[in-house]
Amino acid sequence: MTKILYLLRHGQTLFNTRGVVQGWCDSPLTELGCHQAELARDWFESQNITFDHAYCSSAERACDTVEIVTRGKLAYERTKGLKEFCYGSIEGNSYELVLPGTYNPYGDFLVPFGGDSEDEVIRRMRTTLTDIMERPGHESVLAVSHGACTRAFVSSCDATSTLHVPNRVAPNCSVHVFWYENGVFDLRERFVPQQS
Repeated sequence: MTKILYLLRHGQTLFNTRGVVQGWCDSPLTELGCHQAELARDWFESQNITFDHAYCSSAERACDTVEIVTRGKLAYERTKGLKEFCYGSIEGNSYELVLPGTYNPYGDFLVPFGGDSEDEVIRRMRTTLTDIMERPGHESVLAVSHGACTRAFVSSCDATSTLHVPNRVAPNCSVHVFWYENGVFDLRERFVPQQS
């Protein structure tokens, strides 16, 4: 039986507006970030989409996003498996200073700084999302994660997907709609709310 995963990036944060590498550190949603989450919620509601389960990374920005999208009416589980790339000692620095020309994909670029490799993040995301989708009663699942790890996961599904999107960091509150069956994630649709 086909199940559906709605993989959503959190809304814009303070660090996003400042061009600061966030990774495992955190910053709050901006007013626009909250509005983006409301737009994603409105899209779900306009499509008559309901969730039987919701998950998010352990970052506050992801928790706040899932609470806005579900109007606080659906319990959710925080899981470290949906965390962003660890950028190691690069976290808290400007993207322009530390990642010129290396942004997509990361490969092993972050490893010497104590960060994650691309393969590690893809493995973590795939293991976490497969485990979630294989749970009983998980037919329509919301998972709130982050831009770079969502980009890595989406690109890893390219060979099995109906829809192909650019290999770029997912915009804030973009929704990637996957059909899931027998361990295969098939990207079928993408929604991107206004970004400004």
